[in-house]
Amino acid sequence: MLSKSLLIIFSFALNFSVLGQKNKAWLDLFSYFKVEHLQINDKKLYAQSENAFFVYDFSTGEIEKISSVNGLTGGAVSNFYYDESLKKLWVFHQGGLIEIMDEQQKVFRSPELAYNTFIPQQNKIVHQVFEKDDLLYMATGYGISIYNLADNEFGDTYYILNTQTPVNVNAVVIFQNKIYAATAQGLYQADLSANLIDPSVWQQKAGGAWQFLTVFKGKLLGVKNKDVYQILPQSIQQKLHFNTPVTNFKAGHYLNVCFPQSVKLIDENFLSFADYNMTNLPNEQFNEAIDDGQNLYIATNEHGLINYNLSASITSFVHPDSPLSNHVFAVDARANVLWMAYGDHFEFNPYPIYKQGLSSYQSGHWVNIPYEAFQVSDVSFVKINPADPSIVYFSSPKNGLIRVKNNQIDKIFNQHNSPLTMFANDGVRVFAMDFDTENNLWVSHVVSPALAKLKPDDTWETVDLSGILSGFNVYHGTGAVLTDQEGRVYMATEYFGLLGYDPQTQAKVYLTNGLQTTAYPHIQTMDLDKDDVLWVGNREGLRILPQPEKIFTQPDLEFKPIKIVYEDAVQLLMEGQNITKIKVDGANNKWIATLGSGVYYFNEDGTKTIYHFTKQNSPLPSNDVYDVAVDGTQGTVYFATLNGLTAFKGLATDDAGNLDDVYAFPNPVNMKKHTFVTIRGLMEGVDVKIVDVAGNLVFERVAKGGSLQWDLMAFGRYKVASGVYIALITNEDGTKTQTTKILVVQ
Repeated sequence: MLSKSLLIIFSFALNFSVLGQKNKAWLDLFSYFKVEHLQINDKKLYAQSENAFFVYDFSTGEIEKISSVNGLTGGAVSNFYYDESLKKLWVFHQGGLIEIMDEQQKVFRSPELAYNTFIPQQNKIVHQVFEKDDLLYMATGYGISIYNLADNEFGDTYYILNTQTPVNVNAVVIFQNKIYAATAQGLYQADLSANLIDPSVWQQKAGGAWQFLTVFKGKLLGVKNKDVYQILPQSIQQKLHFNTPVTNFKAGHYLNVCFPQSVKLIDENFLSFADYNMTNLPNEQFNEAIDDGQNLYIATNEHGLINYNLSASITSFVHPDSPLSNHVFAVDARANVLWMAYGDHFEFNPYPIYKQGLSSYQSGHWVNIPYEAFQVSDVSFVKINPADPSIVYFSSPKNGLIRVKNNQIDKIFNQHNSPLTMFANDGVRVFAMDFDTENNLWVSHVVSPALAKLKPDDTWETVDLSGILSGFNVYHGTGAVLTDQEGRVYMATEYFGLLGYDPQTQAKVYLTNGLQTTAYPHIQTMDLDKDDVLWVGNREGLRILPQPEKIFTQPDLEFKPIKIVYEDAVQLLMEGQNITKIKVDGANNKWIATLGSGVYYFNEDGTKTIYHFTKQNSPLPSNDVYDVAVDGTQGTVYFATLNGLTAFKGLATDDAGNLDDVYAFPNPVNMKKHTFVTIRGLMEGVDVKIVDVAGNLVFERVAKGGSLQWDLMAFGRYKVASGVYIALITNEDGTKTQTTKILVVQ
């Protein structure tokens, strides 16, 4: 039996933590195609997706998005409630966190339920809410909790049965001075004036598993499996019977009875007014439905919100422009074009199979290719052709290599039309890939040939790596493929560390020395920076290898850690972190994504952390980040998580090609708010000197890309004083020069 002290766990005022408003440095790139819950008023419809919301204005047709970019956490949402008089949105997250957003989009967080250790984590879910007299009654996985909307505080929690295990309440309704609770153990009622904390006052009205309750046209109605009942003071009467279990049940102008692929509208006499079936979308699933008398709105799994005009019998779809799914595993970006894939693999195993399409973000709009267009599952790697961004390649550890041209599926390479072969009669397993300077695509493959080259004319060459990839590890996953300026190819392998192939000499080598692995020498990700240093990451940390081309001549080379001083102690950078992606940007700084710790942004040698983005301090929807893409055109950085895609408007850009558009940002720079200033519009290799108005040199560095950052220090010794500083920019032979002024204020 639950103790008395636990029954009043919410009987206190909340101390809210307050977040800011819309973060203009980030982009909301979430998917809004899966809609789970709806709420409607005379002017607007509120639609909840997996971890965000959109608001549809009936009069203007405008759609507003509300997500982690607006201050929400981005975590999975179980339900919500919008109060029209207070103009506040209550967001109930899976796991117990409650967020309240006001009209100015300030967000208040209530973590008490999330932190409560007496309630099992899986029970911290809100199934349905009912509002009466400024009190919100929440049907949860453990009972009924009361929230005072006006005073912003929790009241009591009601446990329906006197048992050790909390009773899951599917729905709650107040009707004629009684409170009703629908549970799998039966339909329960109690007088509203009774001591509802006492489980003994709750009486079973009817047995069986009850899923839904609502008040419609002055009648209390409930659903038990396939049947709709009217609940009367002395009896329960069956009113409707269906052949399919009811999946949702809401009262609008009509009674909205929702099934997986249809909706029935029932009038006050329990007669059918209209049926809606989406016959041309046989795989679609309806989650909830509500009408306003003129239109029926249906929340779907894959097509956002269906708007069906009841009089004209016209169907339209309502949702923000968005990608197909939030299950984002791989991304690549170039020249203001982003492509992403939704596949997944656990240590290069494609199971369980994930079937989804492809999405691209171009000039602020989305292009989606549905799975039905090519029927390739588990697309897990993506690479945009640097010579022609309209050509994109995707690989699948199940179905081979896919090529997209001009946003259309162009070709699928598999065992029938390429050297790629089947793995144990279980698919053509292709992993990471990269383009070389001659526009050849190098493709990694699980079985021999483990490396293949697709030429621009669609002919193939293969490389036999059986001399290295041998032994008991027949299954060789490749997390990354890189080519350098001389055409050498490097592979980050699952079992053999770094594998190198030189097409000029046909040399094939591998290096594992210094990799910090407890099981086998593996590399999950790598990138080559502008100083010819290879950065590699795996499940246990970070290592670097200067001049990786030496592995072909010096077999005793060794990966080294980066040593940093923290709190007067020498530590190893990123030691123990599960690193999923390393990406070098236009300033030669490093973006490093992790599982569990979000994303780090380090300066070029890793000795300084510029940013550390997590779910707690940024719009990232998860601390598990699987991929990072940097578009050097504008410096935008994309973060792929299985809870959605977000982007940070970064400052590091690629070589601008000239010095016509050099500027500093932020400018003026406030030393109390900012730790560095970025100079953009540079050419790679230019010398940047920063001097004060007296001509004293305070900073000098050669740009590694299109941008460079100054930490407002005079050669790292002390912070500079307030005043005007001048950046003097000169290319190597002095034929191109530029200046820009920077105002530094305290």
